Amino acid sequence: MSLFNRQQEKCYDRALALSLKRLFGFKPKNLSYYILALTPKSAIPHPCIKGSDINNERLEFLGDAILDAAISELLFKRFPSAHEGFLTQMRTKIVNGKKLTELAKKLHLDSFIVSRTKGKITERIFEDAFEALIGAIYLDRGFNYVKQFVLQKIMVEHIDLNKLRFVNDNFKSRIIEWSQKYKISIEFSTEAVSETSKEFISHLLINEKVVSEGKGISKKTAEQAASEVALNKIKEGNFIL
Repeated sequence: MSLFNRQQEKCYDRALALSLKRLFGFKPKNLSYYILALTPKSAIPHPCIKGSDINNERLEFLGDAILDAAISELLFKRFPSAHEGFLTQMRTKIVNGKKLTELAKKLHLDSFIVSRTKGKITERIFEDAFEALIGAIYLDRGFNYVKQFVLQKIMVEHIDLNKLRFVNDNFKSRIIEWSQKYKISIEFSTEAVSETSKEFISHLLINEKVVSEGKGISKKTAEQAASEVALNKIKEGNFIL
């Protein structure tokens, strides 16, 4: 019998189970999966979870892959004539870190996430918890329940696919296209904020001059943020070559 199952017999958070049932639309079978999904590395583990180094990192890894698969299948069926490139772009618009953080906040995951303090929950914690919950649903109920949750809570309630298909929020791609059009040199200088930090900072240089900066939980998100700032400066006329 696994650690989860042994603890499940001894420890049960009824309030959490009822809250998750309202959120998902179905009752969790093994609550320990969900408690683990809501426990970031920085938090003191829930009393129901015993052992060392118990957090949601492994479930986040699994949930990331399962979420990609669920979104891919739903998009494949929703757009039967679309080519691979379009489907990939649409999936990226849905499963990028910024969108997952936004969805996690809309689902009020801050009221579930186990926190060491009453302080602010970072975007990375929101994103990881969302993906870890997908992993928990998959282990507890299977892929069909994941698709049910994704369809109802993401596609139906919070994302308008018809509008999303016309949104171009790949800011880095747009600034590169702008630079190529006007034959302007651009460069990204991106590095970790510190040796111990998981946050990155990116400076966007145009013609060797820093025009914007952005921060993010990965190099990619930091460069997207810097690109968005630069594009806004260009749009508002606040940028001079």
